[in-house]
Amino acid sequence: MIMARLQDLNALNLAAIPFGEHDCIFENRFILAGDMDGTKPMRDLTSDPTTRHFLTSPYPFKIQFAMIHLCLGGTMRVRQNLSEYELHRNSLLVVMPGSIGQCLEISSDCRIVFIAFANGFMFPEENSEGALIVRKFLARQSLLELTDAQTDEVLAILRALRDKLCRPDFRFKSDVLKGYLQVLYGEICQLMAPLVEAQDARQGSRKRQLFDRFIAELRQHYATERSVGFYADRLCLTPKYLSQVIHAVSGRYAGDWIRDYVILEAKALLKSGQYTVQQVADMLNFANQSFFGVYFKKAVGCSPTAYKDS
Repeated sequence: MIMARLQDLNALNLAAIPFGEHDCIFENRFILAGDMDGTKPMRDLTSDPTTRHFLTSPYPFKIQFAMIHLCLGGTMRVRQNLSEYELHRNSLLVVMPGSIGQCLEISSDCRIVFIAFANGFMFPEENSEGALIVRKFLARQSLLELTDAQTDEVLAILRALRDKLCRPDFRFKSDVLKGYLQVLYGEICQLMAPLVEAQDARQGSRKRQLFDRFIAELRQHYATERSVGFYADRLCLTPKYLSQVIHAVSGRYAGDWIRDYVILEAKALLKSGQYTVQQVADMLNFANQSFFGVYFKKAVGCSPTAYKDS
């Protein structure tokens, strides 16, 4: 059974990847799923028992692998970290490892092409210019809107890759996979580049740049660092000035952003079913379970145990 072969890709009971007979897997490191040709009967993902758990869960999931979703029809509304996105035809969503995701709503006619990369097997970043573009784009958003022609170009790459990987007599699948991923990476960089340049032109103020740097630092350190002072030191600012800047740009203070990232992680860990409250407290660098309980209840309104058991 396919799901039994993908335990290295599951994170916190994330068992909701829709596979079919036309999907392909390479060495449990790369997955390409979904009907790219429109020739198969459309499945209602909301009624499929293999996908219902994730798509209808009221709780977030911690995702330990990179993903790309390309929507070819219908709609899907998701929350990734603290942002909400609605996918429709020609929407491409990039999900990085460590993200916390939740499906909020999906239409019965939603058609998604799905790519997943196991840890350590992501897009190559040999082109430093392309890597910078991708990082700057993803620091601000994760959804890329394509034209019909651009979607067709991406699908052409994926179809060619799928055809090679599905050939039982083809001996050099690893080499071909790396090559096609490089092509796909270059295509995505090309699509993101003008958007990043436009963003830089609109948001080139020092305050906006500081906000972007703060969010980048927060995404990297929130599991272990919760003080505004830590992030202010990283940015060579005073805590007071950092909070003023963050509030001026986003309408929320730096401490609010830190708390929300920590709580989002805590919720995903508690609902995973894999960790005790004490273990979650340890993973999030709280001095003890009691401190974690007070922090969590103040933000959520109930204790970690009550949330875990709800």
